[in-house]
Amino acid sequence: MSIDAAALTGRANYYEDFAAGDVYEHVRGKTMEALENVLVTNLVMNTAQLHFNEELAEQVAAQKHRIVFGGVTASLVIGLAMQDTGEQAVEEVSLDKVRFRVSVLHGDTLHAFTEVLWKDDSPELLRGHREVGLVHFRHWGVNQRGETVFEGERRVLIKKRAFSLDGLEAGAGEAAPALRTRRAARGRAMRPMRRVAVKAVKPAKAAKKLKPPVRVAKSKGAAPRKKRR
Repeated sequence: MSIDAAALTGRANYYEDFAAGDVYEHVRGKTMEALENVLVTNLVMNTAQLHFNEELAEQVAAQKHRIVFGGVTASLVIGLAMQDTGEQAVEEVSLDKVRFRVSVLHGDTLHAFTEVLWKDDSPELLRGHREVGLVHFRHWGVNQRGETVFEGERRVLIKKRAFSLDGLEAGAGEAAPALRTRRAARGRAMRPMRRVAVKAVKPAKAAKKLKPPVRVAKSKGAAPRKKRR
């Protein structure tokens, strides 16, 4: 059974489909659940209590509620943008200029937006890949009140429509010559090893065994002995 991988992804998210200045409003929104925040916060051993200690948050936080760990917020927003900007990705290159503008609370619903800043398919930027191009995105997330909660810039290598896996696999025909070369090298006669005269080393004298010191237990209440002169 063969599967056409191209049929599993979108038809309009290849390198050629992006143009500098394009802005996307991604179709899905996502409500932030307490489980997502607290579970990931604990799994990565984030010890900032305002992410998981409700009692403390009620006492000191301006929102009087636990706030969502920024790593979860960033993952959610970029995840919402991934179907349009990452399905044809070959390599994630960088994520920087990350900013968290407004705290996210449990129950907030986030929506993702993306702007294409620039793209380039110069060979020196392709990191050894073929038929791909580098696209620079700016992502931001907005809550149900229209407040921007997250923004960041991401660079990713994206397939062109001409991209193919042909020639990238290590086929049996390519691996066989290397295997034969190794076997041939093993079968060659080894050069005789050069003999080097080694001086005999006298065995070290056995160290004299020392008698272990005899410990005398002091009896309770006994007067100490005087040293003889």
